[in-house]
Amino acid sequence: MFRMVAADGTVYCLTLRSGASGDVYAVRADGVTRWHEADLDGVGSLDYVAGRLYLGGQTFRALDAASGTALFETKLPEGQAYSAVEHRGTIYVATNTDALYGLDADTGAIRWHASTGGDHDISIYQRRPLVSSPSRVRCYRSDRSALTALLGEPPAIHTSWQPSHQSVAVLWPAVVDGTLYRGAVGTGGRSTVPLIAYDLDAGQRRWHRELASYVYTPAVDPDVGRVYTFARPAGARTSHGTVYALDSTSGATVWSQPLDFRAGCPVIANETVYLSGPDEAGGRVVALDGSTGAVRWEAGVGDRQVSHALLSVGERLYVGGAGELTALA
Repeated sequence: MFRMVAADGTVYCLTLRSGASGDVYAVRADGVTRWHEADLDGVGSLDYVAGRLYLGGQTFRALDAASGTALFETKLPEGQAYSAVEHRGTIYVATNTDALYGLDADTGAIRWHASTGGDHDISIYQRRPLVSSPSRVRCYRSDRSALTALLGEPPAIHTSWQPSHQSVAVLWPAVVDGTLYRGAVGTGGRSTVPLIAYDLDAGQRRWHRELASYVYTPAVDPDVGRVYTFARPAGARTSHGTVYALDSTSGATVWSQPLDFRAGCPVIANETVYLSGPDEAGGRVVALDGSTGAVRWEAGVGDRQVSHALLSVGERLYVGGAGELTALA
């Protein structure tokens, strides 16, 4: 497993090993390692917030992003931290249980603990402004509920809306310009599951498309109004699938491109759609024209342990896997 975030010319990588431990690296654009923290127990997620790295797991950690110095560690009474956001001196931490924690941003002390109801893991919306107003922070729960936490000590939490399609397991969503886009994994022998677009505030479904039995979390380009996703048949040995470009307003197919390897979540940058994953020869990265779906180039990367972790920064594409970071220009 591999996690990456980038800020201020540095790529931060979390590599996860067996035994629930991991290493964190800060790597400059030229490949030089700025710092490295090894053998961190119980880590599983990585967030960058205002000069800090937040590492989720059984213990929630805060590191100084510039030096790697530990700022604090907080043992959570229950669950493992999935994601975090800081707002006005409080770090809101979502977990893989129904728990939401509020930590003091300076000391890491637990200020409050709130239950979201039920036994479902939750995640704060990632890679977007997470606090939607001065009084709200939004979350998403794996039973497909959208949650709104009214900020306070502790916050009041209620289910904003409950979508349909209860027979599928749901992947974490992408949220862009007031719309939530989410893929899914089929259960109970379903041959196709939907990619669905929801109005985030109203909870109304804007459109849905049945694509395959495994539909990955999409990438959204609001400038051209397109949603890109990779969909494949079920099965651990499945080694093919299709990339779809959909109209973000209607869900209509703009183009589709079959791939003969098992890719993952796409990344969109500079009007190009990038995907990576293992194939028979090793790891592979493919770049598709965002307008037409035509293959611009393909590259072999590492071995079959290459992960689906992709990150586009400036003119470079970073590919993670098996403790190795590869930069493509």
